[in-house]
Amino acid sequence: MVTKTKRTRSDSVSSAVKAMSNAALPLLQPPKHVKITPNAKPYWEGVILSRARDEWTEVDLVVAAQLAQCQADMADEDQELRKQGRVTENQRGTPIMNPLTTVMEQLARREMALMRALRIGGRVAGDPRDQDGKRKLEKEFRKVRGDIAQENQDEEDLLPT
Repeated sequence: MVTKTKRTRSDSVSSAVKAMSNAALPLLQPPKHVKITPNAKPYWEGVILSRARDEWTEVDLVVAAQLAQCQADMADEDQELRKQGRVTENQRGTPIMNPLTTVMEQLARREMALMRALRIGGRVAGDPRDQDGKRKLEKEFRKVRGDIAQENQDEEDLLPT
C-alpha cells in the first residue's frame, strides 16, 4: 500500500517558516557535473527563482542548467542575427533567409521543451494554489531579505571610516 504524504498548505505557519528559511539561503547552484557559461548565470538565477527552493530536485537542477544555457545561447544568437539581419545574400547575390533564423527557431523549441519538462512558464501540474502560495511567500521573504541587506549597507555607509 502506498502512503501519501500530507502536503503543507501554503498559508500555514510551517510554510511561512520554510519560505523564510529558504529565502535566507544562498541561491541554488548548478550541479557540479553540469557546466554553464558565465553569460548563462543571470538566466540560471531567473530559472531557479521561478520555483520555491524545496520544489527543486537534482534532476530538475540539471534541466534548469540546460534551460539557462539555452536562453543564454538564444541571446547570443539573437544579437548576431540583429547585426546580420534576417535576410542575407548567398554567394550568387540572391537574397535568402539568414541561417541564424533557423538556429533561433531550434533554440526556441528546445527552450519550450525544457520549460515544459520543468513545469514552468505555464500552468503547473498539481495544486497551483499551494505552489503559487509557497512561491509568493518565498518571493516576499527574499524581498525582505534584500531590504534588510540594503538597510545594513546604508548604515555602514553612514559610519566614519
